[in-house]
Amino acid sequence: MLFRIIIFLFCFFYANAQTLQQKLDEKQEKISNYVIEVFDDIDKKIAYWVHSEDGNITTQSQTKNSVDEFFKGEKYIKETNKSYLQFRLKSLLQSKGDSSITPYIKAQIPLQRSQKNFQIFFSEIKKDALSQSVSQIEDEKSAQVGVSYFTPMQYDIKSKYSVGLRSLSTYASARYSKEFEFNKWLIEPTQEFKYSTKYNFSEETNIYFDRALDESSLFRTTLHRKTQENTRGYDYALSLSYYLTPSYKKGFGVSQIFWGNSKYSCDMYPEEYSGISNYATQFSWRQNILRKWIAYEVQPIVSFHREHNYEANYMLRFYLDFYFGNID
Repeated sequence: MLFRIIIFLFCFFYANAQTLQQKLDEKQEKISNYVIEVFDDIDKKIAYWVHSEDGNITTQSQTKNSVDEFFKGEKYIKETNKSYLQFRLKSLLQSKGDSSITPYIKAQIPLQRSQKNFQIFFSEIKKDALSQSVSQIEDEKSAQVGVSYFTPMQYDIKSKYSVGLRSLSTYASARYSKEFEFNKWLIEPTQEFKYSTKYNFSEETNIYFDRALDESSLFRTTLHRKTQENTRGYDYALSLSYYLTPSYKKGFGVSQIFWGNSKYSCDMYPEEYSGISNYATQFSWRQNILRKWIAYEVQPIVSFHREHNYEANYMLRFYLDFYFGNID
């Protein structure tokens, strides 16, 4: 009897010891995998900062393109050659000035079968409530339709030429851009020229300084300058932006924007003024909902504009986007 009890106790403790060892092994494996992931992530971040080579690490250009494609800002729309139809419902609420809810349609059709580098486009133009630059004398809401042509790259310069109709007047434009890397920065200057029989000649320069902090985040500094015929002075701007896309469905951005004019006037200050006319801080949250081709974006903004005597103007912009085609 005693022998049976001893055998039973031995088997019991042996089985428990085996179970305990198995649990310890599973726990150790789980912790080890977590440690490997954390250390690998740290290694990737350090590699970005020291700019070391790693075939598995996303390049600066890939990160920039990924962020631009997700947020689908004006820069991306001007550069993409994808086929798409965008319907946007835009609302703007602000403590100073009128609030509005407006629809917005934009489309682009690459003519790949007839001619590889041609595309037909249609879009509605709306004035940016933040800039209020003196050179924006075009209608606050107008439509444009035309044809664009992307020429083959020469000396690494991208060229895009467009002709069409805008507000029942003919217009033509040319846009040039070139990317190059300097140390850890990706720099892209762009130059655009426009001529319209209604709005005459205008030109603007934008220089983008991009720095990928890791695979999903980007810091961007933008310098802007614009002149327009029959408008005194010129506009200039500085924008400091940070973008984070933690997943393919959601993204966050924050920007500090400074708008200035060499000769600015408004109803409150009719005499010409030279200097910063608007300071604005903008937050953005963009996320796909229900389907990958449906997205919303919320932008809380606080603006200090000379037109409002630099008093705070609290703004809230909301976008609801629907995409059709091969852009989503």
